[in-house]
Amino acid sequence: MNPASQFELEPQVFAAPVQRFQHYEEAIQTMAGYQAALCADAFLRRSNGLTVTDQDQPDEVFCLFPDLPNRAPLAIIGGMGPLAGALAFRQACMRFQDSRSIVLFQACSMPDRSTVILGEGSPDTALCHEVAFKLAGGVRLALTLAAPAGQPASCILACNSAHYFWQLVVNELGNLAEQVKMISLVESSVDALRSLSCRKALLLTTEGAQTGKVFSAPCCDSGIAFDEPSPALNHLLMRTVFEGIKSMDERRAVEIGNELFETIMRSEQDYDCVLAGCTELPLTIDLLKLKGSPEVAAFLSRVKIVNPIEEALRHA
Repeated sequence: MNPASQFELEPQVFAAPVQRFQHYEEAIQTMAGYQAALCADAFLRRSNGLTVTDQDQPDEVFCLFPDLPNRAPLAIIGGMGPLAGALAFRQACMRFQDSRSIVLFQACSMPDRSTVILGEGSPDTALCHEVAFKLAGGVRLALTLAAPAGQPASCILACNSAHYFWQLVVNELGNLAEQVKMISLVESSVDALRSLSCRKALLLTTEGAQTGKVFSAPCCDSGIAFDEPSPALNHLLMRTVFEGIKSMDERRAVEIGNELFETIMRSEQDYDCVLAGCTELPLTIDLLKLKGSPEVAAFLSRVKIVNPIEEALRHA
C-alpha cells in the first residue's frame, strides 16, 4: 500500500468539520470568533489547573471559496498552534481578499514538533516518518479541497519547527510535490534576511528547531551572521511561547516576554534583525510593542523583525 492510499483510509482526518466562506470579510469575521473561542477555552483550562496545548483543539478546516478567483489556490497547514494557524489564514485572506481560494487545515492533533525532534535526535526514525506522513496527509486534504480539479496550487506549512521534517514530507508527497508550489517558511525567511543585509541577526526558534538546525544551517550556507540563544535563554523563550501565547495568557506573555528581551538587551550584542522563528513569536512581539516595558518596546520597534509567515505569503 502506497502512502497516498494509506492516507485515504484515515477516517479521523476526513472527519474534520469544514466551514466554507464565499467572501474574505466573512472568513475574517469567523476567525475573530474562532480566536475568541480559543481564548475562552484556554482560560477555562487554566482556571481548572490544566495545561493548554495545541492538541486540546479538534482538527478543523476553513475554506474561502470566492466566486471569481483569478489566482492559484493556496493551502495552509496550521493548528500548530491553532491561534497562529488562524492568524495565518486571516493574514492570507486580508492579503489576497477574494482573488484566490484559500484553505486552512487546522491539524491540531499533530504531535508537538519540538518534543519529537529532541526525543528522536535524527529525522530518520519511525516517529519522524510518522509525523511527516501526517503532515503530508494534511497537505493532500487541504489541496483536495483547495484545488479539486488538480489545478496548480501553493501550500504553506504554518509551523517553523515542522520544517525539520520538510524533506520527509516532500518524499511522502511523491509526484504531488512536483505539481504543487511548496513554500518554505525557512527559505522565505533566509531570503528576507539576505535582502535586509543585517549586520547580525538573532534567531529565535523553538528548542527543537535550534537543535535540528532548521534555520541556522541555511543561514550558515547563505553567509548570514547570526546568534542563537544560550540554553538558559532558550528555556525562557520556550516559557514565553508555552506559558504565554500558546496558553493565550496575555499577562504571562508580557511578563516573561519582557524578561526574555531584557536579558537579550543586557547581552549588549549589536542585533539589528530578529527572526521570529516560531509561529507564536510574532504575536508575542506585537503584544510587547504595545504592552511591554518602554525599553523592550523601543528595542522591538528599532530592530527589523522577520516574520516567516509574512515572508512566505509574499512568495505565495
